[in-house]
Parts: sequence; structure tokens; C-alpha cells
Amino acid sequence: MDTKKSTIGKVNVKMLAEAGIMIALSIVLNSITLYRMPQGGSITPGGYVPILLFALKWGPAKGITAGIIYGLIDSLLGGGIIHPIQFILDYPLAYGMLGLTGFGYNINFKTAKGKIKLTASVLFATIMRLIMAILSGVIFFKKYLPTDIPYVLGSFIYNISYVLPNTIICIILIFILYPRLAKINK
Repeated sequence: MDTKKSTIGKVNVKMLAEAGIMIALSIVLNSITLYRMPQGGSITPGGYVPILLFALKWGPAKGITAGIIYGLIDSLLGGGIIHPIQFILDYPLAYGMLGLTGFGYNINFKTAKGKIKLTASVLFATIMRLIMAILSGVIFFKKYLPTDIPYVLGSFIYNISYVLPNTIICIILIFILYPRLAKINK
């Protein structure tokens, strides 16, 4: 057997190893809670970043897959599950959406256009993650939402209060880490 080959069939061993490492890093970072919301959701020191970086390197399909796997693991580590559809929205779909950052893969970070694309990729993915949380909130957690405003607005306000800080933290960390990782991967 040739030990120089990094693929087994069509499976890229390097990609699988990186996926495992990034999922593990997300688990660790998401276990460090800066603020926990009363009905789920929290602000962490960059818990989305490893999945976002993985997606930026390997593209959206592999990024979505890594996000889904992370979401499934996160649900096993203490996620609140009240209904099968809520589980799908809050865990595999929500975290799978982070893999959409991969649409910005192979960005030339040295240009202003590249920095804008990188930011837009992260924003798009986290907005899609936010949409999953809003849907879950409207469908399954409306008893916790204010009754004097529309449920969609209440769910948006609740979920944006932790998704937005996480997104800002992620963008800052990605701007610090991405250029360094791009040098390593060449």
C-alpha cells in the first residue's frame, strides 16, 4: 500500500482529519459560555469559527456536512429537544447552515474585494443559521415569546440577541485567523 496517498477511494483523509479537528474545536469553544440565554442559545468565544474556517477551505458541501455532524453531536451533549422537527431545525440544519460560508472558499483575502466576500460569506451563513432558530422559536417556543408583538418578531429579537454577538466575534476571529491559515495551507 502506498503511504503517500492521502485518499482512500474518493475519501480525502486530510479533509476528514481536518473535519474531525474542527468539529472537536467547535465542541470545546461552544462549551465555554460567555452568556446563556434562558430558552437556549448562548454567546461563546468563537464556537462557529472552526466550522466556518473548514467550509472556507473545503467548500459548501463539505462545510454543511461538518456543520450537520457538529449539530448532531451538540444535541447529544445537552441540547434541548422537544419535537423531532425542532431538533432538526435547531441542530443539524442550524449548524449545517454555517457550512454555507464555503460559497466563499478560495477567497483572495489580500484584496478589499476578498475581505468583503469573506465577510459576506460569514454573514450569509449566520443569517441562514438565524433563520433556522427563528423558525424553531415561532413553531415550538412561542409560549415563551411576548404576546404583544408578532411571534416572528419576538423570535427574531430573542435569537438575534445571541446570534449577532456570535457573528461579530466570528468575523473578528476569522479576520485574524484566515490569513494565517491560508499561508499554512499553501
